[in-house]
Amino acid sequence: MRPSDQLAEFTRDALATGKSRQDIRDALSQAGWAPNEVAEALDAWADSDFPTPVPRPRPYVSAREAFFMAFCSWRLR
Repeated sequence: MRPSDQLAEFTRDALATGKSRQDIRDALSQAGWAPNEVAEALDAWADSDFPTPVPRPRPYVSAREAFFMAFCSWRLR
């Protein structure tokens, strides 16, 4: 499992058990995670009263879409 996957899983599980975002931030900081990694992990989840963590949508561009966009912008020049 990649470290970023471990971080995402830990954050989701901690939110699911009712831990506060500050408690999670403190635990991850004490474990050696960089502040930007901690912020990114927490930002992946909506701050909601829903009983389980609610993921935020993540922007995604496939390699095919990236190539197509680059090709189209090149052709328009």
